[in-house]
Amino acid sequence: MPDSDLKRRYQWQCRRGLLEVDLVLNDYMERFFDQESEVRQLLFADLLAQQDAELFEWFTRRSQPQDLQLRDYVEHILTLRESAH
Repeated sequence: MPDSDLKRRYQWQCRRGLLEVDLVLNDYMERFFDQESEVRQLLFADLLAQQDAELFEWFTRRSQPQDLQLRDYVEHILTLRESAH
């Protein structure tokens, strides 16, 4: 699938039921996604497959993913957002 198609699909999937989750995902897509490695771009699909409630808990640092790769990726996204503000 061409990169532009993949990105459009991801952007659509960033539309979630919780505003806080929408903000984190959309901000990441707009500001950081294009500069990420292919591995991280593909890992984004795993993140998008998670339930909104779990994403909310992770993005507010109330809990962490059990999967270490996903845990590192969530931390990476949050660190990017914090350093940009």
